[in-house]
Amino acid sequence: MLRKIIILAAIFILLTSSIIFCPVVTQWDRSLIIFVQNHLSFLPLWIPMLPDFILYSTMIVVPIAGFGIFFIKKRLWKDLILFCSVPLVTFLLNCILKPFVHRSRPPIEYQITSIHPDSFSYVSSHSLVTMCLWGMVIFYLNKYCKNRVLKIVGVSAAILWILFVGLSRIWLGVHNPTDVLGAYVLGICLIFVYIKFK
Repeated sequence: MLRKIIILAAIFILLTSSIIFCPVVTQWDRSLIIFVQNHLSFLPLWIPMLPDFILYSTMIVVPIAGFGIFFIKKRLWKDLILFCSVPLVTFLLNCILKPFVHRSRPPIEYQITSIHPDSFSYVSSHSLVTMCLWGMVIFYLNKYCKNRVLKIVGVSAAILWILFVGLSRIWLGVHNPTDVLGAYVLGICLIFVYIKFK
């Protein structure tokens, strides 16, 4: 497990360094944003905006409440504390990373909606908290859920939600694809850290 954490941390550092020191990465990002927007332009705009409104908060509260009740009933206090700490830990990491990397958001002409025009871009906070929280949901479903159908449905829903949130950030033009990729790599690394020290 420690080896996986080290490898993921190294990948994250390399990705972050390439974003800071290689302007060509940002050019590729812009091309990918245009590609995604062009290929999804036939869909209504409310679809990618879902994570910015009711669904984002709901998809944080629901797993914390659900697993929180389960952990309390089973007296799994360490699991309860670790799981409930995910939003706080990811928020603190974003508060450190975004000013450090100091990466601007995509230009306004790429943004379908100006949801976060004045904040920094790397990493995507939506993608990071979603990857960590729902990645832990996948871990706990695999560990504790005895119902095979419920496990498959839950894990599939979690994976789709993680991917949808990342895609929505790029689709709206409020994040670069590498902002989302960085969030996913860091999120998986954090999941392994949580699992190791669980």
